[in-house]
Amino acid sequence: MGIRLIVSQMEHPQGFRLAGELDISSAPELSDSLEPVLRRGGDVTLDLSDLSFMDSTGLQVLIRTAIRMDGNGRLILRSPGNLVRSILVLALHTDKLPNLVVED
Repeated sequence: MGIRLIVSQMEHPQGFRLAGELDISSAPELSDSLEPVLRRGGDVTLDLSDLSFMDSTGLQVLIRTAIRMDGNGRLILRSPGNLVRSILVLALHTDKLPNLVVED
């Protein structure tokens, strides 16, 4: 069993700090946390600096969230570590998801 996901809400910028592992067992927790913020609209930032692992299920949550936000804001992925960044680079074509931004 891996490190559980910890989702901490941030006020400024609007969003969440993720720590631990975003995988099949924890992806629903992130989806549930994002729901009320997405209803409000605007940009949503996910601080990924303490996210140590992400599998395809976690990636699907990010993609679905970005698609859902189309026209209502951007999903900003801030400070992914090397492993998470490599997954994002390999899997995402940000030119096809213009409202998904990966920042250092």
